[in-house]
Amino acid sequence: MERENINYCINNYIDELRLAVRQPILERDVGSVDVDKAKVFFMLLPLLNGERWTDSTHAAAVAVGAVHIAFDAHDTIHHKDATSTLQQLTVLSGDYYSGIHYKILAALPDIDFIRTLSITIGQINELKTNFYKRSPINVKELLETVESIEVSCIKDFLHAYGFYEYIPLASTALTILALDSAMKQTTRRKIPEILEWKLDQHDLDQVLSKLKSKLEKQIDAADFMTPLLKEKILGMTAPLLGKMI
Repeated sequence: MERENINYCINNYIDELRLAVRQPILERDVGSVDVDKAKVFFMLLPLLNGERWTDSTHAAAVAVGAVHIAFDAHDTIHHKDATSTLQQLTVLSGDYYSGIHYKILAALPDIDFIRTLSITIGQINELKTNFYKRSPINVKELLETVESIEVSCIKDFLHAYGFYEYIPLASTALTILALDSAMKQTTRRKIPEILEWKLDQHDLDQVLSKLKSKLEKQIDAADFMTPLLKEKILGMTAPLLGKMI
């Protein structure tokens, strides 16, 4: 797939997703929904790489996108001061988007995928709740938790529809992007409470370095993927790590 077609597919999916969850009154009060393009890219990676992509596959991808929108809406809530009108509306928007993704899920014919994703959503919510009570005690726990929160729904999707070989790339790259974003506070979207971790910066830097090396090997070994998509992944991750991979 050419670069222009890749961008078209991603933007078209985002437009469709926003339309599926659209609520004009909420948009008026809290703004339009943010969509994480990195997650969209890795969820659509099989499609962008020319894999068979059915209407059912696409409907499931939209459902997962709606799940992420609900998570992201809740993540913008300031739990230490959630009493303002805007914050209360943000809570309501997260609840609304949660209802929408369950409605979309209910329309899917794949019962096993619905069941698996529903369990994963519950597990992610539990992990996030634990963050409000206790920060990660070590780098290993932080890494495992970040990966679970950021990638689990996409892993469920890729596994359910037979795109197994894409899972390691998505897991490593999205974990790198999430850790870097949280550490540098470069985006509005943040993993809740991770910003308050009390871990050694040197250890965190080492984790990112190891993840970078891991991703480099995964990309090199991904013979099933087009050179252009490999280049796209490098372009997404290399600048954040301070040097080209």
